[in-house]
Amino acid sequence: MIKSSLELVEQANKEIITISINRAKNLLGRDDALFVDLRDIREIEMSGKIAGALHAPRGMIEFWIDPNSPYHKKEFAFGKKIIFYCAAGWRSALTTKMVQDMGLKNVCHLEGGFDKWKKESGKIEKAKQQQIDNDYAKKAIKALKQIKADKRLTKQISFILEIDKLKQIWRQTPLLDYSRKENDAEHSWQLAMMAIILFEYAPKEVDILTVLKMLLIHDIVEIDAGDNPAYSNVSKAEQHEAEQKAAKRLFGLLPDDLAKELKALWQEFEEMKTPNALFARAIDRLQPFLHNYFTDGKMWLRHEINSLKVAKRMEIIKRGAPKLHNLVEKLIKNAVEKNYLNS
Repeated sequence: MIKSSLELVEQANKEIITISINRAKNLLGRDDALFVDLRDIREIEMSGKIAGALHAPRGMIEFWIDPNSPYHKKEFAFGKKIIFYCAAGWRSALTTKMVQDMGLKNVCHLEGGFDKWKKESGKIEKAKQQQIDNDYAKKAIKALKQIKADKRLTKQISFILEIDKLKQIWRQTPLLDYSRKENDAEHSWQLAMMAIILFEYAPKEVDILTVLKMLLIHDIVEIDAGDNPAYSNVSKAEQHEAEQKAAKRLFGLLPDDLAKELKALWQEFEEMKTPNALFARAIDRLQPFLHNYFTDGKMWLRHEINSLKVAKRMEIIKRGAPKLHNLVEKLIKNAVEKNYLNS
């Protein structure tokens, strides 16, 4: 009989020390304490980390601690009090038990993990923002200039290579198997497919080609500006400014006519005033909603999102695709009944 992960966590918690958020706050910044973040680097890029914490991938922790390992990290050799943490306390409990069994002394883990730390206003530092540059575009321009390629085509190719960075922008929405979170490129592809499949539910005045263009370009600005998760506390004004700057740089790589067209479509999508933009927005809201529902509401529950917040966020679907909104209302009600979503 295989033990469940929950059983392993419960057993670990009986054998290790768990410290409260308040106790951890008192340890923060002390020379004799080390906070260790066990989360995936993509989680850290998305939400930041406890100020001054060391990021240690859980898969490497044994090797980083072992003084005889070629991967040993000196940070673990100074006898400091080590506070492991993850998102909610499961991974950190198992890790603390494991390193304790290895012989590491003075170790503990954080009650409730990073999620609780953030909720109780613990000090957080943002992960270093992705280095923004034109390397891919510059490489294309240099190579194509050498072979005397057409100038217009050179700009088009430089843009195409630059937006490869969209594959590196991670969102909060999980894949349906919950193995990882999706990236922006995967999200945009799925939205385009949804628009084609669900186009029969669009208002008559909607043009499918315009919608597809909007959905394929709407998140390109996040290459520079980053993803702003739903229900986050990020300032809308700050995010708007960052996205406007990103749009200018990224679309500016294109020939003038294409730059003007795509930027105008992106702006139309953002303003949500036309039937095309409203339908595109409806699809953009429906996709993560479906993923959250069909992963048993794990992300909703993790972030303590209630049905009223979800319903409010889904109101745009009523404006852009009224026929689809009826389905959303039924699924929200059902999600509450199944305890996927708090009422």
